[in-house]
Order: sequence, then C-alpha cells, then structure tokens
Amino acid sequence: MRRNCCERRCKGGHLGPRPRRGGLWGWLGQRVSGLFLVYALAVHLWAVHVVSSGRLSWDTITARLHDSTAWTVYYALFIPAVVYHAANGLWGVFLDYDPAPAVRRAGLVALWAASLALLAYGYVGIRALL
Repeated sequence: MRRNCCERRCKGGHLGPRPRRGGLWGWLGQRVSGLFLVYALAVHLWAVHVVSSGRLSWDTITARLHDSTAWTVYYALFIPAVVYHAANGLWGVFLDYDPAPAVRRAGLVALWAASLALLAYGYVGIRALL
C-alpha cells in the first residue's frame, strides 16, 4: 500500500511532512522583512501617488534622492528587504516539494545567484540616480 506525502514516516518517527531545518531564523526574517515592507510600500505609494501625483520622471526621482539622504537610506534598505522576502518565500515554497538533497543544493545555489544578481541590479539602478 502506497502512502501519500502526509502519511509517510519522517526521520523523527512521526507521521506527517518532514520538519524543516533552521526554521526559526527564516521564519523571523520573513516576518520582520514583511513588517518593514508594509511600511516601505506605504511610503513608496504615498511618495509616488500623493506627493508626485503620479507624474514621475527621471528628474523627479533624481531630485528626491539628491534633496534628502533619507530617501537614499530608504532605497538602500528597501531593495534588500524585497529581495530577501521574495527569496525566503520562494525557498519555503521550494522546500514544500521536499526535493532530493542534490536538487535542494542546486536550488539553493540558483536562488542565491538570482538574489545576488537582483540585489546588484537594484543598487546599480539606484547608483545611476545619485
């Protein structure tokens, strides 16, 4: 008789899905980055739609970044928060499929590479505005 994924015996001897490793820090990081992103997205939407009245241009964004160091710090924190939150969420979905160890390693390497590339792309984009 074949068991489905929720009925198989796990390493701990209990029935159910295999417990994840290192869950506390990933879980906590996802919550903290999510709370920060709620605030950061509200600020972003306010700046784009209320202050700029939806009329954004290269000059408007550049002027905002040059006028205040706070906006530069905001974007310097916003970019890695988005990348971390997205990568951690995708990693959680990936682990839900319980991949083999070799596939897990390959997925982790691919996710790290994509995350670092997106982080670099975001900072290069901001750097062009400064």
